[in-house]
Amino acid sequence: MKLSGRLGTFLLAVWLILTALQPLLNVKISPWDTTIVALIGIVAGLLIILDIREQPSKNIGRLLVSIYLILVGLFVLLGVTFQAKEIILAVVALVAGVMLLLGR
Repeated sequence: MKLSGRLGTFLLAVWLILTALQPLLNVKISPWDTTIVALIGIVAGLLIILDIREQPSKNIGRLLVSIYLILVGLFVLLGVTFQAKEIILAVVALVAGVMLLLGR
């Protein structure tokens, strides 16, 4: 794994921890903090894509995780809302998880 992949994975871990702590600790974060978390997700997704760009077909799970991170971050930053947003994100997350478990 290249530096971009290690850094992307590290930022993914930070994003997951920050995202999970908010509801678990019932923490209300400021819009500024929300922006930072969204940016961490986008950067993590982009770095992971950079890491797998040579063989994306062998890393479908990581590619989908990256797409998920980028979508979630952009939706937050741009204030995007539409009826099927949560369903689309859930499907991308579900397929990404399955692909990661299958080692793809």
